[in-house]
Amino acid sequence: ITGTDNASVAKACGRIFPAPGSTTATPETERVPVPVLLIGKSGVGDAIDSFNINATYFSHRNVPVLGAIFNKMNLGGFYSLENCKEAIDMYFDKFQPDKRAYGYIPQIPELTNAREHVASMSEEDQLKGAIKSADLFVETFAEHVNVDAIVDAARKATLSYVQSTTSPQNSETVSGAKRSIEESEVIQTNSQSKHPRIVQKSETPGFALSREQIEAMAAASGAAGG
Repeated sequence: ITGTDNASVAKACGRIFPAPGSTTATPETERVPVPVLLIGKSGVGDAIDSFNINATYFSHRNVPVLGAIFNKMNLGGFYSLENCKEAIDMYFDKFQPDKRAYGYIPQIPELTNAREHVASMSEEDQLKGAIKSADLFVETFAEHVNVDAIVDAARKATLSYVQSTTSPQNSETVSGAKRSIEESEVIQTNSQSKHPRIVQKSETPGFALSREQIEAMAAASGAAGG
């Protein structure tokens, strides 16, 4: 998932908290955006590039990105789950230490073309088949995904967002999410960080980000492109 609509949904569904200097929350006060967990594809290079493009978009809208779960990983071969996990974990450790991969879900042979298989069944058998498939997926998900770590990371990201937003020296953090990319400049810091920072030029509200700009920001986060 990506785009301004999803970023807006993440913010609209967030918990309301009082604005700085206020003791009560109103519908007009700021919402804490729901932290985002991206669902990635199998493989390594394309999986990482896709994650960076999507994560960059959300981060630019001030929506916290926790990391990703990578789905439908191959069971064997060069791009097996274990091989991809090793490479992707190494990438996050080196280039995205504030994010992580919370799990790698393997392909489930029993669920391949499951919808086509139930097309000729009775409604009762379809319901039984759907429940069986759901139970199998939930069991596989629980086995390969660290759910407790996801919940803990979401809690910490929400707390960090509230603290940074309500802090006097960071009072402009919230409004910064609404600034126009056309009136901002992406610059590279002199540190070792590969992440660009946005330098605001105007207080004019609005948001417009082209695909080329997204890809350029994602490349600065380690995406190889292709």
